[in-house]
Amino acid sequence: MITSLKTPLLVFLAAGCALAACWASAPPAALAQDTIQLPAVTPAGGKPLLEALAARHSDRTFNPDTALTDKQLSELLWSAFGVNRPDGKRTIPTAHGRSELSVFAVLKTGVYLYDPAANTLTLALAGDHTTKYAKSPLTVLYAAPDNLTGAFHAGSAYQNVGLYCASEGLANVVRTTGADELKGRLSLPEGFQVLVVQSIGLPG
Repeated sequence: MITSLKTPLLVFLAAGCALAACWASAPPAALAQDTIQLPAVTPAGGKPLLEALAARHSDRTFNPDTALTDKQLSELLWSAFGVNRPDGKRTIPTAHGRSELSVFAVLKTGVYLYDPAANTLTLALAGDHTTKYAKSPLTVLYAAPDNLTGAFHAGSAYQNVGLYCASEGLANVVRTTGADELKGRLSLPEGFQVLVVQSIGLPG
């Protein structure tokens, strides 16, 4: 009996190991994890600022089948609202240091909330919602109070991201259309709402 079970058991164990190896080798953003640890950002490289400013433009054509690398995703979100000083201050100016902005990344595996201090993404809404946003592989949602301060923070963040996209050769477009697509489905601080969305990807 032991001999007869040996081969099927080995086949089963080999299949399990192969599946585990497949999971382990998959890039973090490819799996619907509750928390994704993004790669650390090294603030070096890219185009000179004046070249990025000259290249910055809106592009609504995306390659929906090619995702950004984990490195690009981390750098892009850091550009939007990351921590760039030991005191915890951000890559954008904030009114009275209040930092009233929540940044979400819409990926094929779900909608994730960006945590600047931990440099992580936390699953906020499962499922593929990219089809709601021009089918781009990444859309960033900027949620803030619907007032002058909120608009100030969101505008500073999406301008930083636009410059990063210009430096990386990525297509991006900023819109208010689609800001209500996930209304009531995201857990937002009181008084916050999605003010603007920015779709991003490789040019189509």
